[in-house]
Amino acid sequence: MQIEEKVLAANKFPSLNEMQKKCVPFLGESLVVSAPTASGKTVVAELFALNEAYLKKKKTIYTCPLRALASEHYKDFKRKYPELKFALSTGDLDSNSSYLKKFDVIMTTYEKLASLLRHKAEWLNDVGCIIVDELHELDSSRGVVLEVALTQMRINNPSLVVLGLSATIPNATELSNWLSAKLVESDYRPTKLKEGILFEKEISYNDDSREEKNFDELIEKNLAESKQFLFFASSRKKAEALSKKISEKTRKFLDDKKKSALASASKKALGALETPTEQCTSLSETIIFGSAFHHAGLVNAQRELVEENFRAGNILALCSTTTLAAGVNTPADIVVIPSLYRFEKYGMELISVREYKQMVGRSGRPKFSTEGKGIVIANSENQKELFLEKFVNGKMEPVESKLSIIPVLRTHVLALIASGYIDGIKTIESFFEKTLYAHQYQNMSELLDNVLEIIEELEEFGFVQKKEKFEATKIGKRVSDLFLDPQSAFELIQALKTRKTFTSFSYLYAWTNCFEFLPLFQVPSGVKPILTEELSLRLEEIPFKEEKALFETESNQKFFSAIVIEQWINEKKEDDLFKNMGIAPGSIFGKTQIIEWLAYSTAELAKEINEERHIVKANKLALRVKHGVKEELLSLVELKGIGRARARKLFSAGIKSPSEVKSQIHKVEAILGKNIAAGINNQLFSGKKDSFSGQKTL
Repeated sequence: MQIEEKVLAANKFPSLNEMQKKCVPFLGESLVVSAPTASGKTVVAELFALNEAYLKKKKTIYTCPLRALASEHYKDFKRKYPELKFALSTGDLDSNSSYLKKFDVIMTTYEKLASLLRHKAEWLNDVGCIIVDELHELDSSRGVVLEVALTQMRINNPSLVVLGLSATIPNATELSNWLSAKLVESDYRPTKLKEGILFEKEISYNDDSREEKNFDELIEKNLAESKQFLFFASSRKKAEALSKKISEKTRKFLDDKKKSALASASKKALGALETPTEQCTSLSETIIFGSAFHHAGLVNAQRELVEENFRAGNILALCSTTTLAAGVNTPADIVVIPSLYRFEKYGMELISVREYKQMVGRSGRPKFSTEGKGIVIANSENQKELFLEKFVNGKMEPVESKLSIIPVLRTHVLALIASGYIDGIKTIESFFEKTLYAHQYQNMSELLDNVLEIIEELEEFGFVQKKEKFEATKIGKRVSDLFLDPQSAFELIQALKTRKTFTSFSYLYAWTNCFEFLPLFQVPSGVKPILTEELSLRLEEIPFKEEKALFETESNQKFFSAIVIEQWINEKKEDDLFKNMGIAPGSIFGKTQIIEWLAYSTAELAKEINEERHIVKANKLALRVKHGVKEELLSLVELKGIGRARARKLFSAGIKSPSEVKSQIHKVEAILGKNIAAGINNQLFSGKKDSFSGQKTL
């Protein structure tokens, strides 16, 4: 069977669409595809991956900006092509992941790809094709990671096939030239997209048509026609408030089947944590009426639940922050953007045209509708004209390299020296002249000056030394392998070496000080006066100089962030953290994963600098952060199904270890219930941690 026939059969398509047909002649060659959201670019990725596996007997790496997106494609590819071996590798940045040599297609994030290159994974030599999803992310905050990794991959293997998949961008030719690739540009969409501006009682569309409707009429009419809405709100609070407001409308359009599915989803949303928070309750109360919100403050189980029920058509209106603007597959009939302004560092600013286009690109469900609508709400006639000119009819910004930004570049310069890509002026010039930055700006003098300035700084840190050539010191190599920002690592090392006493809070502050922890938690206005007083009382615990703790930019936010994590490990309830500190459970969970990595890195660095006294403390604190418990509960929370709340109940009842759980299982049953006790009992006696199938916990 031909590759094209295999892909058609797997997708149950009668034929490829016009954009996909344009790509077929270039199978096996480097190609950039610039086409709208939902145009079917993933099918092109399938064609390229199968071509490598079947015809060239080579591996394919698929890389993208988000773990969720990598996971979604992994599941999809594995389901469609069970005869091939697929791997999902998005974690453990301190490994060459040698097991991946067994697989045909490896799904990664940009950061994991960079990590594999730093660790010189041998199986990378067997890669024939790299598929870069969301290629336009080259000019985002993580674009430098991708740009450097792509440059390394192409140096390692000049015959490497690169497939770049991008939203429609104005300088696609420039990107394809950089990658020595052919270019396919297409405006094909399976569903027509109409973009419009709603002002007062009229919607003006880009095809010159008009609709006489206000906001409420727009919602009511389309819900009555079984249309789904996706709203993009400018903040979490606005997403939640809008979801609650819209639920009063969606509840009127639910049939019995949807009501049943939503009742189940509502119960799961409420029970995603051992002790439901106010946010859990709000989500549960809106889901049951066919509306939901989606943002980074939700825990993974809740986000996945919302996405699944929206895709299934049970949730009729989904109110999201930009977490759904790109990547995860959640198309809707109508996308509504209440505001094109976002709060940035210096106040309210208009979003980029590209971000707007990604949002409205989510409109139109290929299998269910022939047309999608993207609608922005304007507050004045002037604003309406601005939005029409700049966003609806305007051009997207070109993709531009961010490689010259020194704080971002610093990490990659150390990695390039540590992995042998650069060791002197000639090799620096040779490497960087192959980057997108050099291709776009031609004049390399500023970039080279920045690189040499960074190398001087790395020498001061003790991470690089110059003999005949630049080379990484032993500690510098370890910093690079750990994927740490050199500035963060240097300050952390200095603290570990010079500070005699470290409390748990000392470690937490040292970790919130790291670049990797950004963005820091925002300090609520009501907490600021108390925070200043608390900071003065705890200066002795901060492992840096007093001036840094008191006067450095964002010092209050660092201190507050450390306080939040400290309260978490002292078993402050999720709902109390949410109400008193404004920190949602999903935000806590995201930061605990980062701190686990920083704690591991701390232990590894401590070995290198002969400060072994930190190893046990850092590792133990990492476990406390992971589970949100005091040290006395660590052995209990290692049991599957026992989270922080249940562990505290058992401990308070005198059951303080797994062996005591085992010997007093009837007492456990009385405390936690029959089902949970049975799961734990089975786990303890069978020795299988994964035998428990009760409620999901953090």
